[in-house]
Amino acid sequence: MVDHEQRREELAAAVWRLASRDGLHAVTIRAVAKEAGWSTGALHHYFADKEELLLFAFRTIANRIGRRVAAAREGARDRLDLVRALLAIGLPLDAERRDETRVWFAFLGLALTRPPLARAQGAAYGQWRRLVRSALEQAQADGELEAAIDPEREAAALVALMDGLAVQGMFGLSVARQLELLDARIAELRGGR
Repeated sequence: MVDHEQRREELAAAVWRLASRDGLHAVTIRAVAKEAGWSTGALHHYFADKEELLLFAFRTIANRIGRRVAAAREGARDRLDLVRALLAIGLPLDAERRDETRVWFAFLGLALTRPPLARAQGAAYGQWRRLVRSALEQAQADGELEAAIDPEREAAALVALMDGLAVQGMFGLSVARQLELLDARIAELRGGR
């Protein structure tokens, strides 16, 4: 019996390999089928068109990030440590994350003209900000964060900082420097605590 979900995941992996290696412009039904070792006819059984394939591939990054979020929650010493871990998820800290960052930013460009992708990316950013905001609110409740800090505003600023560091990381800012800047902001939030 064919495991259809596994086959869709294989196709998503082929899209990611192509997009990371050659850019999103190289992602076509024919190219993905070839990359996956399939016929184009077989691929059409899973995805009606390129847009559906791209949207599915985009959602696979959310699943990867979801697994990292779960790991961050388990490994955090306190709420601000969790905030740090949630933010570091968005940085290109190793080869896998560099590939993901490259494709993520390529999808941002596509989303400007493709409403379904724009909605998916908007939802992903919204979820990221909500996770960070929730951890900040819990840090306030635990006395780790000053009451005067607005968690909603701070979450948006922190996610924006991570996007900027990710862009710079793709163009030469070292992993050590990315983490140093993130840690400096977390230290500022901790204050003298």
